[in-house]
Amino acid sequence: MNPPESSQQRLARSRAQVVQWLDHDRTQRDAFAHSGLGQLSALPWVRSIGNHPLASLALGALTKWWMQPRKARSSTAGVLAVGTGLGLLRRRPVLTVATVAVIGALAWWTQIRKRPPPPLN
Repeated sequence: MNPPESSQQRLARSRAQVVQWLDHDRTQRDAFAHSGLGQLSALPWVRSIGNHPLASLALGALTKWWMQPRKARSSTAGVLAVGTGLGLLRRRPVLTVATVAVIGALAWWTQIRKRPPPPLN
């Protein structure tokens, strides 16, 4: 059995953990800032797009995909995407449905354009 910790020891352990988290976050932010996507996101028009909730979500997902190592694949990303999508649907149903409709229409339109024209008789 471990001896009980004093409040000073708990506080010191908590501070050390916070410092470790902040250092980890700083290294991740520095790595992103020096990447191509990080330099692109510093452009003013990208920042203005990032103020929109759905665009910000898409940019965040793109950033997360861009920064992850290529060999490591996780199934939790799909679960997080579905959870985020359902959360957006609950909070902003009209905007989410309109966005999905526009994306679906664009996908359908690009598939129609790829088809060869029907032969003329």
